[in-house]
Amino acid sequence: MNNTSLTFRFFLILAFLLASTGCTRSPHLSQSAQPSEPISPAVNAEQAKALANAAGQEKPESLQGKCPDDRTIRESEHNRANCYHLQPGATTTITKKKRATCKAVKTTLKKGQKATAKKTTATKTTVVRTTGRCQPQSLIYARCRTGITTCRLGDTSPVQWFACARKNGDTSSIPTAGSVMVLDSNSGRGMPTGHPMYVEAVKENKDGTWTLRISHTNYDRKCHLDQDATVLYHPKHLTANFQSGPWATWANSLKALGFILR
Repeated sequence: MNNTSLTFRFFLILAFLLASTGCTRSPHLSQSAQPSEPISPAVNAEQAKALANAAGQEKPESLQGKCPDDRTIRESEHNRANCYHLQPGATTTITKKKRATCKAVKTTLKKGQKATAKKTTATKTTVVRTTGRCQPQSLIYARCRTGITTCRLGDTSPVQWFACARKNGDTSSIPTAGSVMVLDSNSGRGMPTGHPMYVEAVKENKDGTWTLRISHTNYDRKCHLDQDATVLYHPKHLTANFQSGPWATWANSLKALGFILR
């Protein structure tokens, strides 16, 4: 057997072993990350995790075997507008007519005649317009962006969705792009059933925190869409602090349950 044949077999075996060791990444994605970018796509964070693993650090058990599909993430990023359709509530108009009695008006008569006071009536028209509640899309949007169809329990709340996904081993306290961050119930802030947010991108900071870029709907209780808000996430305390977007003025130290993975 000649040297060319042996070399070809060696590289064939090497390629097979590399493909079987884990999830592969598209070459152009791994080369697209720039250190100067404030937030890198999640695949870069996973590559950093892979380097840490090579140095002897073990990957969190909750992420083992969870390999996000790069193509799905890219398509979700490019087509995210297709997952959102504002459906405002119907406006009802009611016209009310009411006859009201006006105050008596004294009429001045000629000398020698008695003054009389006459009461008159008038019709008062009132137009009342009532707009019904819009259709909340926080769960619909998150499921559409991720393609996750599991854990449908009828009228499932975000907290129930997370609890079901955790039983199935599909949650983590470490964020990845393409995952869903679920905030815990917070009645004081109008979130009695929790709130889901789609994670567009992540970046791990030196202090152990994570900078996330998220999109979510119904942030204003009027079913509108907030895209690309920046959130500082503390995995140790499971808290989220909004640094940009409409919630930045008040959303600090919001309790998070974790992340639902694809």
